[in-house]
Amino acid sequence: MTSHRLKTALDATLHQTVHRHGGAPGVVAMATDRTGNFYEGAAGTRELGHDRPMATDSVFAIFSTTKAITGTCAMQLVEEGKISLTDPAGAYVPEIDELQVLDGFDADGRPAPCAAPCRPSAARQA
Repeated sequence: MTSHRLKTALDATLHQTVHRHGGAPGVVAMATDRTGNFYEGAAGTRELGHDRPMATDSVFAIFSTTKAITGTCAMQLVEEGKISLTDPAGAYVPEIDELQVLDGFDADGRPAPCAAPCRPSAARQA
């Protein structure tokens, strides 16, 4: 598929997402490969009931999708051989090695004092 046909198809998908019944007020999408972004698109408005158009540089909260984005980035680093999922997580984020774990509860149901983990966390667990 040519880059023009790809852009046309993806733009149409964004347009359909914001113009169908129950669709999102606005969307932004980007696709990238090893050399950079090969698609950037936006459709709809920045805020429901307002006319300011959504743009590829619009700023908005993404909340819990940060975990999915971080996981995707980590998998790209694994593909490139820059990190290994079996490496200790502390090799990449030293503060992880300082974390303590809950070691149970006392007779009254209160958390017992925290303890050091039995083994270091691997990157795949982070």
